[in-house]
Formats: sequence, structure tokens, C-alpha cells
Amino acid sequence: MIGTGSPPPLGKPFDCTSSVGREQDHWDPKPDERILYRDTQTGDLGYLVRRGGKDRVRLDRPNEEIIRPLDDHWAEENEYRPFNLFQVAAIAFESDKLLARMMGNHPEAKREWMSMREEKRIDFMQNGPSGNALRSELWTAIMGVLKPHAR
Repeated sequence: MIGTGSPPPLGKPFDCTSSVGREQDHWDPKPDERILYRDTQTGDLGYLVRRGGKDRVRLDRPNEEIIRPLDDHWAEENEYRPFNLFQVAAIAFESDKLLARMMGNHPEAKREWMSMREEKRIDFMQNGPSGNALRSELWTAIMGVLKPHAR
């Protein structure tokens, strides 16, 4: 289980955000005490909060308070995987661009991930760069390290 925080009993006043005077109908855990949940339909990540005296899930998005009911669509995230495969491939792509620039292959170094056609991005995710053993080795190393941490 990620985080050790759980909502305190409803009868005791407590607010770990240090706002004085709030009761148990509004509760947010400290960042290191969050219990993470993932929406099984959309893949959204959220954490347990209490609003209006009921357990809810707040989406894990900075500067936004999007609250969803805690229902059957949410499953507790037992192993936090911060990246998706698309993000891991983008990291490998940016590293490949830098290596290409260092090797003097400037046209390859000027490519942009989001400017590539979807088929080319998928090919890079699955097979890495072609034509150079060192670039392929770098892609293999990055994907080998980060892919197990992708959802």
C-alpha cells in the first residue's frame, strides 16, 4: 500500500492541511500520506480525501481540485508507476536526439517528438532508432531501466 494516511474518525477534529476550525467533513492527507487510486476506465490517478463527510478521490493534478466519488471504478494503486509508455519513449527520443547531435547528425537532432507521425512514434517506441548501434544501445538501456516503471 502506498502511503500510510487514512481519514481520521469522524468524531475528532483534524485537518492535516493546518486549517484551524474544520471538522471531519473536509480532509486532505499530507503528500507523503496519500493513498493512491487509479480509475480502471480512464487511467486517471487520484488520492483519497473526505468531502462532505464522505470518502472521495481527488485527481492528482496540480492546481486543480477535481473530486470524484469513490466507486467501483477506482482501484487502489498498490505499485505506483509514474510514467506511461509514451512518456518513457519520449525520454528515450530526447536522449537519442542529444546523442545524434553529439555524433554530428544534425538533421536527426532537429526532429521533434510531437511533430513525428504517429506511426513513426510507435515504431520508435517498439524498435528504437535505426541505423546506428550506439544510438540503439542507448535506447535499449533507457527503455530497459524505465519501461518496468511504466503503466
